[in-house]
Amino acid sequence: MKNITLITGAGRGIGKAIALKFADENHKLLLLVQKKSQKEDLSKILTKKKIHFNIFVGDLKNQKFIKTVEKKIKRVHNLINNAAAANTKYFTKVTSNQLNDIIEVNLKTTFILSQIFSKKMIKNKIKGNIINISSQLGHTGAYNRTAYCMTKFGLEGLTKSMALDLAKHGIRVNSIAPTKTIVNPDEPKKTKKRLDIIKSKIPLRKFSTVEEIAGIAFFLTSDVANSITGSSIISDGGWTAGK
Repeated sequence: MKNITLITGAGRGIGKAIALKFADENHKLLLLVQKKSQKEDLSKILTKKKIHFNIFVGDLKNQKFIKTVEKKIKRVHNLINNAAAANTKYFTKVTSNQLNDIIEVNLKTTFILSQIFSKKMIKNKIKGNIINISSQLGHTGAYNRTAYCMTKFGLEGLTKSMALDLAKHGIRVNSIAPTKTIVNPDEPKKTKKRLDIIKSKIPLRKFSTVEEIAGIAFFLTSDVANSITGSSIISDGGWTAGK
């Protein structure tokens, strides 16, 4: 049976790159996206690759959508929690609603989906994988990122604790913590000044690409990573090495 991989936030960026990487590896894909336009775009690409896939459109903050996904998806081998919200407000400017939103998406949804699909893995006796897409800001602080850092630090703690709880079932749980990622080669030209400032803090003087992050995700689901669990793969060009 083909491996079945469920990816949240698959409509763009890192999530889309992961979906395309796993499609190339002939996985059956179950993708959660926010917009119908994202579904149409992915459908065109994946149809050409001649793989089996199903795409669900909805808001992960909507519990009815979560329940629909839970009901329709019977089994998975890999769950990749990529969907995330950002907040760039100064600490004293973050509102209660903004705080609730970022916690809902970055932590609560990840917790709930991981709980749902780890139960399905256990029921089906699948020694599966859960990968949480975190951030270098789950390992170091940053200006105007208090709410975001809080959730990503929390995600790293969740990853480690889930790994311990699920190890007896052979389910591995890891995170990937990238710095700024480049979605397309033209991106740096559009915001060069800001990106140059960020790059100056990176020892390797380079950003990760979404394809690199997708490759790490595939590695973590492969047999050669069978002894890796509770770990965070930091892809930040050395940014946090000196912290």
